[in-house]
Amino acid sequence: MKQQHKMIYSLDVLPITNNRWNMGDKLKETIYMTALSVLYSHLWYDEIELYVDEIGYKFLYMLPCAVTKMQNGNRIELWMKSKINAMELQTKPFIHIDTDIFIKKKIDFSFDDVIVERKEDTYQIHYKKQVEFFNKYTKNLPYWHTNLGYSYNCGIFGFNDLKLRDEFIKSYYDLEKIYIENQEGFTSLKQEGYETCILIEQYTLASLLNYKNNTPTMLLKGDNITEQGKHADSIGYSHFFGMKKYDKYVVDEIELRLSKIFPYWYKQIKNALEKEGVIANNLQFV
Repeated sequence: MKQQHKMIYSLDVLPITNNRWNMGDKLKETIYMTALSVLYSHLWYDEIELYVDEIGYKFLYMLPCAVTKMQNGNRIELWMKSKINAMELQTKPFIHIDTDIFIKKKIDFSFDDVIVERKEDTYQIHYKKQVEFFNKYTKNLPYWHTNLGYSYNCGIFGFNDLKLRDEFIKSYYDLEKIYIENQEGFTSLKQEGYETCILIEQYTLASLLNYKNNTPTMLLKGDNITEQGKHADSIGYSHFFGMKKYDKYVVDEIELRLSKIFPYWYKQIKNALEKEGVIANNLQFV
């Protein structure tokens, strides 16, 4: 079913200014990255809204789309909660785009009930131990699967069926509550580098959809990340997920593209960063 969607973004800068992944403060890098992501989408889509916290709003309010200041009240470790908050507000079909995604060609999104970026093949690495932890507290949740074996990457995540959206939001809060009440028991997993928020979002979604016998549309086709990457390249889609987005060559390329493709907005954002005392790169662009 082809349908016009509202494109939404969300950003809470609290986690990335508080040493996420032991990488220090990445405010400036994240602001530039978010701006480039939104501006690329602005080339192709008419209705875009960015939901951003009070700090991020100072640097992004001037973007040529709706920019809404949010009080997310996020916990640092639940860094994607701003996505949930934004999704709750939607009253018509929508697609949420993560701020580390760049859409360089127009993608005509077409799906039935729900769309995700891709099916992940990293269950054993990222999810299995966490699922085993949550299994102790989820016996009263009929949709929870104790060993599903896969998850979905939600870099792109949208709903046509808003009732299904509501069910997902409820399931998210079910798992968030379990985590908050039992987070001391999660400490050892956290020390091993596990981030529970990706399980609370992505594995919970996979469990819910499996329970409802609902197979989502996947934007990227392929059985593994190599095949999915080739398809992404063919449609002009880039997703710098994880720590990779803060590698120096990626950071420099993002600022270079922002300055060359969108010079007006780059100057506005750079001035706002300097005004607030956030040090901007002094790169020499050629």
